Amino acid sequence: MPTASPVKKQNEQSLRTALGHLIDSYGLREKMDELDITTGWDEAVGPMIARHTVSVRLRRGRLTVRVDSAPLRQELTFMREALIEILNRRAGRRVVHEIVLE
Repeated sequence: MPTASPVKKQNEQSLRTALGHLIDSYGLREKMDELDITTGWDEAVGPMIARHTVSVRLRRGRLTVRVDSAPLRQELTFMREALIEILNRRAGRRVVHEIVLE
C-alpha cells in the first residue's frame, strides 16, 4: 500500500496560505480585519470601558471609537498606544495604525 509523502509539491500551499490569498483576491481583508477588531474590542478593553463604548469601526487602519463619557475619552487618549499594541497583537499583525476617540 503506498504511503503519502511528507514532501510538498511546488504548487501545494497550506490551507491557511490558500485562504489568505483567496481573501485578498476578493478584497475581503479589510472587512475581516474590521470584524475581528470590533468584535474583540470588549475583550481587549475590559467590561467597564466596553459598557461605555457606543460604537467601534475600522477603516484603512484608523479605529474610530465613540464613548459616552468625556472623562473616559480623556483616559483612553492616554492609553492609545497600548490599545493599538493590544489590538494588533490580538489580530496577529499590524491592523490598527491609529485610534480616534469621539
